[in-house]
Amino acid sequence: MFSLIRLSAPRHAVRRDRRGLVRHPATKVVAAPLVTATAVVAMDAVNMGASPQTHASDATNADNVLPTAPPRAVQSFPQVTQATVPSPTTIAVQPSTTSTTSTATHLMPTNTTAAPQAPVRPTAASTRPVSKAAVKTPGKAPARGGIPVAAAVSQPHTAKTIPLGDYAGSGDPGALAQFASITGTHPVIASDYLLRTSGWDGMDGAGGSEDWMLGQWRNSGYRLVLGVPILPGGSGGTLAEGAGGAYNQYFTILAQTLVNDGAANAILRLGWEFNGNWYPWSVANNTDAQNFAAFWRQIVDTMRAVPGQQFQFLWNPNAGGSSGWNLELAYPGSAYVDYIGTDVYDEYWGTPFTPQASWSNAVNQQWGLNWLANFAATEGRAIALPEWADDVRSDGYGLGDDPYFISQFANWIAANNVAFTCIFSFNDTAGGQDNDITDGTFPNALAAFRAGFG
Repeated sequence: MFSLIRLSAPRHAVRRDRRGLVRHPATKVVAAPLVTATAVVAMDAVNMGASPQTHASDATNADNVLPTAPPRAVQSFPQVTQATVPSPTTIAVQPSTTSTTSTATHLMPTNTTAAPQAPVRPTAASTRPVSKAAVKTPGKAPARGGIPVAAAVSQPHTAKTIPLGDYAGSGDPGALAQFASITGTHPVIASDYLLRTSGWDGMDGAGGSEDWMLGQWRNSGYRLVLGVPILPGGSGGTLAEGAGGAYNQYFTILAQTLVNDGAANAILRLGWEFNGNWYPWSVANNTDAQNFAAFWRQIVDTMRAVPGQQFQFLWNPNAGGSSGWNLELAYPGSAYVDYIGTDVYDEYWGTPFTPQASWSNAVNQQWGLNWLANFAATEGRAIALPEWADDVRSDGYGLGDDPYFISQFANWIAANNVAFTCIFSFNDTAGGQDNDITDGTFPNALAAFRAGFG
């Protein structure tokens, strides 16, 4: 949902904070935004408008969880008719948030507690008693399996037929299986996050910092969609330095970590929600946006150069992000992007405060779903929706148990070129934002989800 755009912290920002919280052995769990990862499993392999660069391992290996895009002759996807929704009397601009702590994401053991930002979201789940895995021997080929995710969806489809993913807790395949059982769905993607508050060594897996989380997903049958913090807390990095290649060595280490830990085909959400103001990699102006795009190209070129990789990359702003600069300047070019997506939560700061007004805002706001559909079609890329959910917020701006949002979301997926989607079903028990539709708080939304996605 998260990592993860208004005066008060966006609900997804909070989500990301949860994500930021990853429980690791013998470590104090602290609410801090973490990198998100989504695991994607069985999906129909479909060529998406491919970027000119072909991944060496993409053209083959139909058994990969997510197919790497074959040699890409950029192809345009047909424009899709947008779902008609009633316009609210007023569409409010979401307040900008200072920052949030993702509770959903796993928190790697760290001695540093993230400073609470408004609103601070501590991790919901308790720390799991697990032992830190030993460092893996480099060079070992990762186990591969699972069904590839469709890269482009040009044929008729519904929310039931495209690959589904979920964030149900960091490194927790059991929670994802329980979600599937309760909802009557068949998730093939697992969303998760890399450590984002413990510097470069925590994020890139140096010394085994990511082995525990990645080890839980290895051989689980899910394909990972990971939130990658491109400037982790404690690193002191800047977008401008990243644009010049100053941090490429860390992304070489990260790529090697993922390959060695069985996540060579992960879908990576580099610097997700960069148009918010709650992460160290946040973009504040057009110059930052251009640096973000250049930094992205440095990272992708670096990670694609590592033997054994089959990564795909998801460019992932937030639907309610800043409108003070040109978001599209942060786009690195379709040769460096496999999916274009956004994070959408059922929250609203306008009037009338109704499900219809909230949904209309989600579709029509400046960087909303209509913009997403048009931009993705223009760039020849399929859409991915890595975080979305109904929302209960302690500040009252979440619509709560709202089946209308779920149903309209399913309709929008069917009407647009969506390759896969990941719901965020996790509660921040300490931070004031809940999104777990399976916990009894959202009975009507759960029924709508079963009907639309089951």
